[in-house]
Amino acid sequence: MNKITHLSRFVQYLFDEKDTIRKGKTIIEGLLKARSPRLSDIAREMPGKEEANYKSIQRFLAGNSPQKALLRLFQEDAPFVIGDPTEMPRPQAKKSEYVGTLSDGKTSGYWLLILATPFHGRAIPCHFVSYSSKTINAEATSRNRHHFEAFGVRSGVQLLELDGKPCH
Repeated sequence: MNKITHLSRFVQYLFDEKDTIRKGKTIIEGLLKARSPRLSDIAREMPGKEEANYKSIQRFLAGNSPQKALLRLFQEDAPFVIGDPTEMPRPQAKKSEYVGTLSDGKTSGYWLLILATPFHGRAIPCHFVSYSSKTINAEATSRNRHHFEAFGVRSGVQLLELDGKPCH
């Protein structure tokens, strides 16, 4: 299940305070065990009562930014950044403000763009953004604009090509 043998050391890169590291480690262990980004799934896999774990995760997220923590892993001198846009179906979340319609035009959900930096032959996630057809329509923007903002298109970052098309 967990290929990270020294999770505590990894979490220390993300957070500074001992209590935050301890709580973050417990949540990340639940995330790895659940293999799902859903808070209820993570809470179910953490030790203790699911309801208390869910509230603990919410409090943790209110006081800590996962995006800022992951940015600590970004390698400024890396020759490129890898982006992986993934559709996240949420068929029961029709009233959630961030949920729109996926590319099939029917399924409710949102897109999650994970950015990773190369490190010793592995891709280390360093940032993410989420967006949907609903949020794009509300902002009068486009999916490509979200991608460009996520990559922070600037000198030194090479946008890779896939099938002859820029990956951005």
